[in-house]
Amino acid sequence: MTRRPSGGTRAGGADGVRYVADVVVTMDARARVLRPGAVEVNGDRISWVGPASEHGAAEREIVVGGLLMPGLVNAHGHSPMTLFRSAGDGLPLERWLADVIWPREARLRADDVAWGMRLGAAELLRNGVTSTCELYLHPRAVADAALEAGIRCIVAPGVFDLAGAGPEGSWRRLLDEAARLHDELRGHEPVLSVAIGPHAAYTLPEEGLLAVAKVAAELEALVHIHVAETRAEGRLVDARYGCSAPELLARTGVLDCRVLAAHCVWLSESDVDLFQRHDVAVAHCPQSNGKLGSGMAPVDEMLGRGLRVGIGTDGPASNDNLDLWEEMRLAPLLARARRADPGALSTLDALALATRGGADALGVPAGRLAVGALADIIRLDLDDPAFVPALSDEDLLAHLVWAASSRLVTDVWVGGRQVVAGRRCLTVDEEAARHEVALRARRLAGLDTGP
Repeated sequence: MTRRPSGGTRAGGADGVRYVADVVVTMDARARVLRPGAVEVNGDRISWVGPASEHGAAEREIVVGGLLMPGLVNAHGHSPMTLFRSAGDGLPLERWLADVIWPREARLRADDVAWGMRLGAAELLRNGVTSTCELYLHPRAVADAALEAGIRCIVAPGVFDLAGAGPEGSWRRLLDEAARLHDELRGHEPVLSVAIGPHAAYTLPEEGLLAVAKVAAELEALVHIHVAETRAEGRLVDARYGCSAPELLARTGVLDCRVLAAHCVWLSESDVDLFQRHDVAVAHCPQSNGKLGSGMAPVDEMLGRGLRVGIGTDGPASNDNLDLWEEMRLAPLLARARRADPGALSTLDALALATRGGADALGVPAGRLAVGALADIIRLDLDDPAFVPALSDEDLLAHLVWAASSRLVTDVWVGGRQVVAGRRCLTVDEEAARHEVALRARRLAGLDTGP
């Protein structure tokens, strides 16, 4: 009997492919750093992770060098809004939506959303993001474009009354469409799944929130919703219903469903208690919250209370890019500045937010290099000043958060399928996508009539 060295675990038989790297950052429960390390993939899952010195059971071995780590997880996005990148800069959220975004969205066609999502998916993948949760209109177009691009996606069809869109944009119609899409796309999991995306407690009537809770419970679907993003939102909900947004969501049964709440900047202690009791997950969007002047979410306190928290880019009209590395760095910076405490959110906490934390918030078995996890893997180039010196494993992890960036991502695999090679997206015609988005953005802004 041959004994394998300790540190590796194995599942499955002698097939698949083995990737050998100078460094493997697992982000598993022990956050192991293997120097050098290897990851074996069987189908769309990881079948083994361990030191490179241990001989594997895979049929093929590929020496990739560099650093392998789990793909990043975008817990909240509106990626088709590449069509509106940087629109309305300098406006607070309420005016930004009412004066700039919603009038353009009322003009959206499904083909506009498809091109916007193609361009967004290519940007995400090249930045090392392998999973994304997309709350948007024309959800079938979002789903089809995500499938084309090969990015893992939770599509959350937006549900609210879209001003200027007529009966086609009513919350009832959009909720019915979301339920139909959920049934139609069941067979695509875990690459693609459908949630329900009520926009917010202040953009849906109480009747609408009750209906969302009923449909989501029947479908056993995730509910993805903006919550407590601004102080003005809190004042509006309180004036209308005499309670906070989380309290309204509890009252209408929404919190009895699986819920992923985006932003959560202005939560009271009792709101956090509600979230804790209902196991609500949170998508923290530090860059968008900063750009729109919404405030800083108490993410370190949420983590301290045991909430599942990931980070999100939000949309490229309020960020204005889809670079989760920037969010991963900004989240601890803001937490430490807010508390005047350099230990408020640790380096490892930040890495976890972008990987396994986001995956856990979405309910996706990803975000870590571990046996049975989805084979969503990214490779980074280590031949860069950002990784010098690396005297310890702690140094290397710190470099990932504080010195590295998306420019160092060279290769990306989603479910074992390579979608980025040599910094080039293999699944999206980016030149065509850039051209189409630029043209369509003009029409949506009211500057011309085509295409």
